[in-house]
Amino acid sequence: MNGATKGLYLSRDIGLLSHWKTALQDTKGKALNGLNDIPPHSISAPSLLWVDLATPQLPTWSHPDWAALLRHPQLRVIAANSYPKDAEAVTALDAGCAAYCHAYADANTLRQVEQVVRAGHVWIGATLMQKLIQTANHVTTHTAEADAWAANLTTREKQVALLAAKGASNQDIAKRCDISERTVKAHLSAVFEKLGIADRLQLALKVHGIQ
Repeated sequence: MNGATKGLYLSRDIGLLSHWKTALQDTKGKALNGLNDIPPHSISAPSLLWVDLATPQLPTWSHPDWAALLRHPQLRVIAANSYPKDAEAVTALDAGCAAYCHAYADANTLRQVEQVVRAGHVWIGATLMQKLIQTANHVTTHTAEADAWAANLTTREKQVALLAAKGASNQDIAKRCDISERTVKAHLSAVFEKLGIADRLQLALKVHGIQ
């Protein structure tokens, strides 16, 4: 989703709406009271829908009213909660949301979420990302072709990828490989591009043969 993106904000919390619009520097964004305010046929340009999950009477993700919105080619949904929970995040992402974050995250974080989602990727918090990577590490699906993912990687790229897939930070990888963190980032960028993936979670799934 590139170019100008329309901001839609579903919440009845005036303070939260103000926080979102100020953080995202969006003076033209539209505030909504419920799903009925956004009929799918009215969305004709790339749009981001920020959803306050504390909104009263908000339907569950399985409700028919969500189906057309979550599958709309011009709309990406960002779920947010002032009291984020990992289980709720997984449910939202599984339903088709492009992101899950703390509703009152700082401005820099909210802008990062916006940028990642606009680029067509999925955003999840660092804590949940780490837990999912750890879960992937415990899944045993190794086969004779399990290392095929590394066929086009250099020896160093594979080494960095394996460490990242096990949850090692850039700093840890730099120390183990005796290289700079900047070099680690460069290797990971090359790995992501060669494997056609966007983040460490997808890397973990790829390395462990889950994806």
